[in-house]
Amino acid sequence: MSSAPLAVPASPSSSKRSRSRDSSRSAATSVNTPAASTPFLTPSASAPSLIIPQPKSQAPSIVEPSPLDATPYPAFLRLTRSGSVERQSKFVDLEWEQRRRLLSGNQQIEPDQTSQWARCGGEVVTNRNRYANVDPYCNNRVKLKVPEGHNDYINASPIVLEATQSKTVTKFIATQGPKGDSFSHIWRMIWHETKSPAVVVMLTQTHESGREKCHPYYPQSPSSPTLALNQSDEFEDGFAHIVTLKDLTVHEEASAQIRELEMSDEDGSETRTIWHFLFGGWPDFLVPEGYNRTALLNLIKLSREKNANNAENPRIVHCSAGVGRSGTFIALDWLLQELEEGTLDNLEDDEDPIVAIVDMLRQQRMMMVQGEAQFSFLYDVMRERWRDRWAKLHPEEAEKLGLGAIHEPKPKKPRPSKESEVSETDEDEDMRAQLEAELVDNQADFDKGKT
Repeated sequence: MSSAPLAVPASPSSSKRSRSRDSSRSAATSVNTPAASTPFLTPSASAPSLIIPQPKSQAPSIVEPSPLDATPYPAFLRLTRSGSVERQSKFVDLEWEQRRRLLSGNQQIEPDQTSQWARCGGEVVTNRNRYANVDPYCNNRVKLKVPEGHNDYINASPIVLEATQSKTVTKFIATQGPKGDSFSHIWRMIWHETKSPAVVVMLTQTHESGREKCHPYYPQSPSSPTLALNQSDEFEDGFAHIVTLKDLTVHEEASAQIRELEMSDEDGSETRTIWHFLFGGWPDFLVPEGYNRTALLNLIKLSREKNANNAENPRIVHCSAGVGRSGTFIALDWLLQELEEGTLDNLEDDEDPIVAIVDMLRQQRMMMVQGEAQFSFLYDVMRERWRDRWAKLHPEEAEKLGLGAIHEPKPKKPRPSKESEVSETDEDEDMRAQLEAELVDNQADFDKGKT
């Protein structure tokens, strides 16, 4: 069964400007990166373009090495002034390579052939996109399972990564935050592209800085536990499913709301379990700070566990555009697995797995790991994790060097879930009531802000 074909947008009128690797390196500290200042295509009037700000307070800084830290880091994690400048240069190189891909994606190779970097176009695509300049590549996109004659487009990209040593394949689907007029599409995708239990990681609030970043596409609270999908039968195939909230907890260590959802078809003959994580400690374009950084690592671990440690079952990851925070989360998940397997222990000095994973991700979805702050965040986190692991594996050497494990803030014990043997106390009930009230207030604020 085929679906309605998608158009490829026309090539921009401006000519491609060549730029050598050396020239991009020399300009690393003096020019804006292309993703931060230049749209690759003329944006559509029906959707805003995603603009990447670089506020001074969040701009990556050059960190001087500490004489007190004698950890034998691999070359890509060593903190030196020249190394920090080189890190900035690496990001500029990644940006220019992305620009080259996106420009070449609009060049027609032969009459009936387009580039592997071609992006989807057309009115349906424009209407379903949250941002006009963020698309999946046509040759690497999730296709909705819809009847012939209907458009199968959803702004989502399958991500497939392979571990260097174990060759374990880990799958994700990176997607944008659903829109209000098409939010049932993400549930259709979850139903067809994942197995039970499925995991959805939401890395954005529904509203940030007074703007909608993601439609609240899931049941909000136990007082309104059900959500009916596709009541208008948009694709005329009877896909009328129901999502039911079975449990809602606040996991303090992961700084996340965790919803246990049950998705079933209309007659209840088939049901799926979906774990939905809402991580609210990551502002758009920025990086988690302080305790939220530790919480993010806990969230990554928890998302694997709730996915039944089934790397083949793709975890759905989204923020607002599905590229910045989403790309950083996926990159960090892969890097941590590489660290755990010992892949980073004996790297050559010219090897940089962070550059490698960002490039791998951007070959599968544009703009992944969106800004330089997020790129530098990966180095900061991996440096901490590498040091901590090395100290634990070499306790005697670490003691001689005066090194110890990283001391992280200890969060409060998370409230027990229904499955726990601990009974729910009056304090737990008060916490639940307070959470429900906050959720209702948030929903009311959202409704007032609708246009």
